[in-house]
Formats: sequence, C-alpha cells, structure tokens
Amino acid sequence: FFLRHRRIYAMTALTPPPSSRALRVLLAVAIPAAAAREEAPPGMVHITGAQFVMGAEPDAQKLRDDLEQQGVEVQEFWLDATAVTNEAFRGFRKATGYKTEAEKFGWSFVLEMQATDEAKARTNATVKEAPHWLAVPGAWWRYPQGPGSGIADRLDYPVVHISFNDAKEYCKWAGKRLPTETEWESAARRPYASLTSSQKAYPWGDERPSNDSEWRLNLWQGAFPHSDAALDGYAGLAPARAYEPSKVGLYNMLGNVWEWTGTWYAKSSGQRVLRGGSYVDSPDGSHNHMVTCATRMGNTEDSSGDNMGFRCAKAVEGAPKLSPRGYQYSQVKKKRPPPGVGDPLKDGGKAAQELVQAIAAKEGAEGLQKYMDRMGMGADVMMAGDAQKKTEERKRRMMEQAEAAAKAAADAHSFDDLRDEDIDKTEL
Repeated sequence: FFLRHRRIYAMTALTPPPSSRALRVLLAVAIPAAAAREEAPPGMVHITGAQFVMGAEPDAQKLRDDLEQQGVEVQEFWLDATAVTNEAFRGFRKATGYKTEAEKFGWSFVLEMQATDEAKARTNATVKEAPHWLAVPGAWWRYPQGPGSGIADRLDYPVVHISFNDAKEYCKWAGKRLPTETEWESAARRPYASLTSSQKAYPWGDERPSNDSEWRLNLWQGAFPHSDAALDGYAGLAPARAYEPSKVGLYNMLGNVWEWTGTWYAKSSGQRVLRGGSYVDSPDGSHNHMVTCATRMGNTEDSSGDNMGFRCAKAVEGAPKLSPRGYQYSQVKKKRPPPGVGDPLKDGGKAAQELVQAIAAKEGAEGLQKYMDRMGMGADVMMAGDAQKKTEERKRRMMEQAEAAAKAAADAHSFDDLRDEDIDKTEL
C-alpha cells in the first residue's frame, strides 16, 4: 500500500525432470532427516522437505500480486516459531548498536488510528492514496506508535518498523537468514502442503475467519480505517504468540505483521516480497488485502511501517546438497492497455497527450492518477497550483523532521520508557 510501482507477472508451470525427482526420492528414503541428528535451534521449528502446490487458490478472487499455481519443492529447513520480537531485537541492538533505517531517516509509517496524540500533532504528511497512513517523525521500533509510545509492555510483540535491510542484518547477526518466498508459503501451508491433496487456504483448513467462527489470527474487524471492533481480541498489533500455533508449531503466519522474505518481487523494481498480511487486512478483501496462505505484496528494501516485521530461517546442518525447484517467476511484465488502444502512454507523442487530456477532462486529476497507477506508470499527477503548495509544504516538513530527528537522536540514548529490572540502561 506504500508502493509507487506495482507489477503483475505471467507465471510458468513447473514439472521437475524425472531424473531429478527420482534422485530426490532415493535420497529421501536412504537419508533420514538431518534435523533428527541436529538439536533444534532455540525458538525454531523444523520444516520437512516437501513438494507442494504454490500460488493462489483456484477459486479465490485473483488479485494483482497473486501467483499462478505451480508445483514446487523445498528442502528441509528451520523457521522461527514466531516473528522476531521487540525483546529479541533489543538484544541485537545491545550487542551491535545497529540503527534501523527508520531511525536514520527520522520517520516511519504509522496507521493514524494507532498513532499517539503527540505523533498526530507532529505530522500531517500522509500517503497520497491512503491518507490514514501517517509519516511520523520519531517512529521506529522503540516507539512503534510514534513519540510518546514505547515497548516496555510490548517486549513479546513483533518488532515493527523494520525494513528488509534491517531484517537481513539481524539474521546475519543471529546466524540465520530470511526464508525464501517458497519456503515461507510451504511453512504457512503445513500440514496441508502437498502436490496431491486439495489446497487449503489457511494453516487450519478452509474455514474463513468470521464473527461466526473462532478468530485464529489478527485482522481488522469494523469500518476501516476508523473503527476496529477487535473481535479477534486485539486492536492493532497482537503478541507474537497470540492464538494457537499451527499443527507444526508456527504462530501467526497470517495476519498481525507482514513478514519479509529474501525473494525479489522483481529485480527491475528493487522490491522484495512480503507475505502473510497484517492487522489492517481483512478475511474477504473488503478492505486492503484478503488474507490467506497465498497473500503477498512487494515493497522497496528500505520501506518500513507499524505492520512490517519478519522471522528468520536457517539451513539444516548435514542436509543433502540438493537444489530444490522453487517457484519459477517470469520477468515478463503483462501489458494492460486501455480498451481499444495500444499503449500510448508508453509510446509517448501526440497520442499520449490526447489520452491524458481526455482522461483529465472527464475524471479530473484524481481520475488520471488512478489510471496512471493502474497502468503501473509510477508517476504523480498534480496541477500547477498544487505543485507549488506541495513544494512549500515539503520545505516546512523538512524543517519539522530535522527537529524531530534531533530529538529522536537524543531519545535514543535513553531507555527510560523501559521499566523492567533486567534492562541494561548503559546499552548505548
């Protein structure tokens, strides 16, 4: 939802060569799982190697980011049982002094309904297409809802305001890595990940979350973005171990926070894939993303927000050295020209000018912006007067953000908001 550039790709079917498949079957029979000979790393779950169908369910409403179904396979690996928590990330900070990109930039995105009063008073900068997301100076993992918030009572919550680059640095320090998108979906679909049995939309089966069923994940209930009824037990984020784990021991693979993977959304876009949806999403797609095991989106590596976190993966020592056939992504962008024309905006010239003028005359600047976004043009539409106002507003915000960044830097040297006795206040 913070993206300027969105892409849709044609996918190709995958059938592993018989010789390769036969080799894997022989190895699976001859070699017991390496994890059986290795002690489980603390807080991690063993995900067995498997072949399964990856991609959006056949009867599901198809969305732009959805993958077409393919048969894929993964080798056994370890995966964190939960998203990385504030407590775990604090240990990383204390050991390394690492500063997240949100800290360096001086701001991050916070949902307006979750933002503190101080945060709301310090910014009026929003996402153009989603004004309920505030660009809050001083929001980062220690101040998840902006200035005036803290993590003293949220040490067991997922750490948020984490970019891909931040997550990668944490994984490196922990001796782990981010999961691939194929690994992530394989784990989310357990115990139903299979090539032969019917696909299940959720880790517990096919029952869609609703007020008539048990809420097993943290999503939005109510009129987004102004009212969250919290029928699932939480308004905003939930603890990392909220709800019952899946049958293989994984918590909150769906909902709560988006989770970074190591997979490119498209190298040409500079974006990485996030999976699972978050607390702002819905069971049926009535607002934001419809959350199932197939839910995905892309975002730039430096992006962060109050609903973006991660969990780590790790290779199993002693596992056979195979090259599992992951999802085969096509890098060919689908062209989606308007009815009756080719692609005049891409071609430029008089035809492009006429098309832009026609849309603007009929639907105004807002309609033209929506058209450009649908076409993946990655451009902002703005009238001359609005451009001047935006320039002046940008100058004012830069001054405010500079002041906020200075205050945040000073605040970073204090852990006064953390009251538990175990905290080392000489951290920095």
